[in-house]
Amino acid sequence: MAAQLYKTHTGQLFHAGSIVIINVGLPARGKTHGSRSLIRYMNWLGVKSESFHMGQYRRRLYGTDISPDYFDLGNETMALARIKAEDTCIHDIIEYLTVGGGQLAIYDASNLRAARRREIYDRFEAHKIRPLFIEYICENDSIVEENIRKVKISSPDYVTMDPDSAVCDFKARIANMLPYYESIDDNSQSYIKLYNVGEHFVVNNIRGYLQSRVVFYMMNLHISDRTIYLARSGESSNEGSYKADAPLSDAGNLYAHHLHDAIQRRIKERHAHALAKSGVDMSSRTLKVWTSTHVKSSQTAEYFAQDNNVTVRRRMLLKGLNPGVCENLSLSEVKKKFPSEYHSYLRDPYHHRYSLAESYHDVSVRLEPVILELERDHDDILIIAPESALRCIYAYFAPQGLPDSLIPTLAFPRSIFVELTPTAYGCSERRIGIVPPSEP
Repeated sequence: MAAQLYKTHTGQLFHAGSIVIINVGLPARGKTHGSRSLIRYMNWLGVKSESFHMGQYRRRLYGTDISPDYFDLGNETMALARIKAEDTCIHDIIEYLTVGGGQLAIYDASNLRAARRREIYDRFEAHKIRPLFIEYICENDSIVEENIRKVKISSPDYVTMDPDSAVCDFKARIANMLPYYESIDDNSQSYIKLYNVGEHFVVNNIRGYLQSRVVFYMMNLHISDRTIYLARSGESSNEGSYKADAPLSDAGNLYAHHLHDAIQRRIKERHAHALAKSGVDMSSRTLKVWTSTHVKSSQTAEYFAQDNNVTVRRRMLLKGLNPGVCENLSLSEVKKKFPSEYHSYLRDPYHHRYSLAESYHDVSVRLEPVILELERDHDDILIIAPESALRCIYAYFAPQGLPDSLIPTLAFPRSIFVELTPTAYGCSERRIGIVPPSEP
C-alpha cells in the first residue's frame, strides 16, 4: 500500500475490528466511483481495504453476453444465477476480512431489496463483521445521463457495442431494476444516504472510529471530472539549502515561463478534445494553482497569476521535507558524518527521521488536509511544490502495491509535469514534457 500513514503488526488499526460497506442504489449513481475513492483513502490511511465489484463476479461466471432478464429482479428463472454471483462475492469478502488480513471491504452491488439486504447484514454479523450501508440516491437525471455516457458504456459489457446502443441497453437495465428498489428505512442499521453525489447526506447509527472516518471522507467526495497537475518548484539561487529559502535562479525563472506555457497548452488541448467529443465548452473552467510558501514555489507560479480564470494560493502544508542536520549534505556526506543514522535510513527511508528533521511519513501526515481538499474540489488544480511534497501527494493516487520504501525515490524532473485524472476505475497518469514549441 502506498503512503500508509499508520501501521500495526497485525494490520488492524484503531481496535475497530472489521467492517463491510454494503452499497445500495440503482446503477449509474456513483457507487463504484465512491467505492474506489474510499478504498484509496483508507489504504493510504493504513486500513487494509478492498472493493469487491459485483459486475466482475457476474462476468466471471456468465460472461458479458448475458440475457437482459438477469437484471429483472422479478424474473425468478434468473434468481439462482443472481444469488450464486452474490454469494460468491460475499464469501470472498468474509474470507478477506476474517483470514485475509483485511479490515475494510466494500460490497459494490445494487442491493435494492430490503429483505435481501437483511439476509446479507445478518450473514456478516454472524462473522463479527460490522455492516455499514451507503445508499447512493440521485434525483438529478442529468447526473445519471452523464455518468452513463462517461463511465458505464466503457465497461467490459459494452466493448463491442456502439455508444448509443450501449446507452439504451444500460437504461433498460435500470428500468428493469427500478420497480424493486426499496430505500433504506431500518433505523436499527448503520447507514449513510448520499443524495445527488454529495449534495446532502443522511447519517444514521454510526458506531466507532472507522465508520466515523468513512462518513468524514464521504462528505468530501464528488464524481465531477477534474485534473490534477503536479510540477516541481523552479531551481533557486541556493538550491541545496532549506533554511535559506532563496529566490529563483535565472534557470528557475526560465523554467517557470516554460511551465506556464506548457500547462496552458495542455489545458487548451483538453478543452478542444472535450468540445469535439461531447460538445461541452470548458473554456471558462477555473484552474487553481497551489504553491508551497517557499519563495521559489510562489515565484514559479507568478506567470499564472496574470491569467484569466486562474487563482493562485500559497499553502504552508506544501512545504518540502525539513532535512534537519542533513541540510546541504549529500548521501555520501551523511553516511560519513552520521553512519548509524544513515543505515537506519536505508532500512526504512519512508519513516526514518534524522535529527531535527522530518520523515516522509511526517510529510504525508502533514499533507492529509491537502489530500482531502483535492478530493473535495471540483476544479482543475496545479500543485507547484518541492519534490518531497510531490512524492507524497503522488503516492496517494498511485495504484495499490507501491511500497512506501519507494516513495523517497520517486522522481519529478523539471523537464516534465505530471497529469493525474481520477476516474471511477482508478487514476490515469500522463507525464508531459515542458518544452517550448519549435520555432517555425
